[in-house]
Amino acid sequence: MLEHPVVSHTSLNRIRLFYAAYFAAMGLVLPFFPVYLDGLGLNAVMVGFMTGLLALAKVVAPPWIGHVLDRRPQAWGHQFIIIASWLAAVSAALIGVSEQPYILAITTLLFGMFWAAVLPLTDGLSVSVSEADGADYGRLRAWGSVGFVITSLAGGLWLSETNINSFPLVLAGLMVVLATASHGFPTLERPPEHEHGQQPFSRLFYVLLAIAFIMQVSHGAYYGFFSLYLADNGFSGLQIGIYWVIGVIAEIVLMWLWSKSLQDAAPALVFSICLAIAALRWLGTGLTTDVVWLVLLQLLHAATFAAFHVAAVAWVKRIAPDNRHAAAQGLFSAAGFGLGSAVGIMGCGLIAESMGYSVAFYICAAIALSGIPLAMMFSGLKKRF
Repeated sequence: MLEHPVVSHTSLNRIRLFYAAYFAAMGLVLPFFPVYLDGLGLNAVMVGFMTGLLALAKVVAPPWIGHVLDRRPQAWGHQFIIIASWLAAVSAALIGVSEQPYILAITTLLFGMFWAAVLPLTDGLSVSVSEADGADYGRLRAWGSVGFVITSLAGGLWLSETNINSFPLVLAGLMVVLATASHGFPTLERPPEHEHGQQPFSRLFYVLLAIAFIMQVSHGAYYGFFSLYLADNGFSGLQIGIYWVIGVIAEIVLMWLWSKSLQDAAPALVFSICLAIAALRWLGTGLTTDVVWLVLLQLLHAATFAAFHVAAVAWVKRIAPDNRHAAAQGLFSAAGFGLGSAVGIMGCGLIAESMGYSVAFYICAAIALSGIPLAMMFSGLKKRF
């Protein structure tokens, strides 16, 4: 059964603002949370553990919340997004209360759970709007990348060694914007249910989860330690922010221009190419910190994240049962951004501590290649028009 979104220009602007605020926060967390933790005196293993907790939260919160909300009216999902965003603001502020590792771990995990739970629900809504021709998912999601760019640059300028302690409060402020933005989302008009119980997910759906897991594991060295890797090689905070921004600009261009084409393309081809490019990107990053090569390698983010994500989110909705879309998006987030990122970041923390950052990138390259055989299992599958 299809979901029919009730869409207005104002409600679409609320989604755009939500994405901008959400990924503005990510533009702080990914480059600068490891730097904040490093400033507290934590070693690479503990930095990997703390940042990995944010990813681990995505394993627990999204699928559980999605499973619960699939059995409830759509309005419950909207209210949950608002409440969880406010709770994320409170827990983000609490991150700065204590440097004691146990307390820091608890507040980080709480923030991660509230923050993680709201994105898959919004992605599911945005895909429904896109497939109803209310808007292009890629162009809605691209506003998140714009927010990421702004905070990555601003963070590089503001979060210096003397200001890095303000990180938790800045993050909490962005969560307040997120909560405010979540008011006025489009509503979904669901047809009456004629089916009882929940249909099982197909084998192909679980293959897609495995591919998402592998892709995110391969990003472990990048998301967890790229900033520290560059800092160890003499790059300033502003330069580090610029390199993150280069990747996200490539992401914005791809989502704005080719989102529809990627959603309609053969998934086996898209997933295989993205995994192969990821392997090339991580190998190159481990081999050199030359300025020109780093710029070129960062441009590959258009494939390793943007192209893969746009195609995968669309196919999650297509191959999941109609009455399990919230759970499906939650499981996709849990498998990739949750479990995959947690395993990748924590594992790379251990590797980086014992063998160095470059070796961690080499191992991530090999992991990306291992996903290509699974991607080929989608051969012959095409969008049904």
